[in-house]
Amino acid sequence: MARGSRAVRAILAIATSSCFLILVAACRPKPELAHPNWFVESYDRGVITVQHDGKTYTATCDTSRSFNNAPSITDEKNVVVFPSCDLAMGLVGTNVQPLEGKQQSPDGRITVMWNVDATLAIRSSRDGRTPWRQDEFRITSVVAKE
Repeated sequence: MARGSRAVRAILAIATSSCFLILVAACRPKPELAHPNWFVESYDRGVITVQHDGKTYTATCDTSRSFNNAPSITDEKNVVVFPSCDLAMGLVGTNVQPLEGKQQSPDGRITVMWNVDATLAIRSSRDGRTPWRQDEFRITSVVAKE
């Protein structure tokens, strides 16, 4: 029996030290996460420059549309196309929340920004039931900060 109890004590010692290591790791300060917002550095004649997650993106206006939430997707009034990406003009020097953002600006708008593959997009709306505007840019360069 003494041999069995030594084995049990050894297993308990290993389990206890493993639990201690897990607790120590859990209590460590978490590494600082990258800032989730997008900072709009500049916008000039259809070219936007933004900073996000340690990178600087430059992109050119591809399309700007307003989605009016018409009853039918085939309704010609559902999507209106604009000649330029004007949303960015009013955002220079500001932070824009990521796609999942819900924070409203003082004028009641929710503006979000994200990228997928070679597309950078900005969307602005009041809520899910009113028309929303979306500007899409084609990313031309991405430079990591050193």
